[in-house]
Amino acid sequence: MINRALLNEAMVDKRLGESNLFFLLGSGRCGTLLISRMLNKDPKVVALHEPHRHCDLSARPDCRRSAAYANQYVRRFRKYEIYKKLLEKNVQAYGEVSSPLRCLGGALRASLPNAHFFILVRDGRSTVRSAMNRQAPKDGKTNHVPTQPLKDDHPYFEKWDELSEFERACWWWMDSYRMLQQQLPDAPIVHFDRLVKEYDYLRENVLEPANIELSPTEYQASLDRKSANAAREYSIPHWDEWDDQLRTQFDAICGETMERMGFERHW
Repeated sequence: MINRALLNEAMVDKRLGESNLFFLLGSGRCGTLLISRMLNKDPKVVALHEPHRHCDLSARPDCRRSAAYANQYVRRFRKYEIYKKLLEKNVQAYGEVSSPLRCLGGALRASLPNAHFFILVRDGRSTVRSAMNRQAPKDGKTNHVPTQPLKDDHPYFEKWDELSEFERACWWWMDSYRMLQQQLPDAPIVHFDRLVKEYDYLRENVLEPANIELSPTEYQASLDRKSANAAREYSIPHWDEWDDQLRTQFDAICGETMERMGFERHW
């Protein structure tokens, strides 16, 4: 056990600056569990799926409202936890594949300027559909602080109570990637839908930049294992069966973000 009070910040920063650190950040329901398990196939790497989830979720409302609070949270807590994991695991590379960290991209980069950052995104239509029955922001999970628009988020703050659960899920997806791009404007965008279909896409866009080794055989073995977090049933149909109302609502809220994320806006 490492006592944080005994750690010298300059020593911690030096070790973190010399280490191979990587973060794949995205919305919920974008495949973070599967990708973390895949990257963990490299024995010199530890890729954690949403470590300190409860702490990150509890801090999220204040981190969203205040960049200063987010920087303080990372500087006083999160970076020390990363340092301790590096020592405990005795690995050459440390990474996190996480949704709760999506409002901390800028703070993480400020404290860990040499780390590799990636924006992990799944087609918004598929993500919203999954969120509707697993993580709809209207109700959230029992351990979630529901995410809602801040006061300066016009017009969503004013009309939040009038939005349907579907529209709220659309806003949740849009807000996730709007925030990530604002905080990490230079981070490469990687598509989950391609990561799980094209080994070369994964190799060129994640493995090589982050210096991670994963063979095609290990890649396929990861895909063949059914994710325990995968949705098994849905409360709304596949997006190619949405009616005009759902399509119009999705495009009005998510259309521009879909384009910025590299997806076709219309279908």
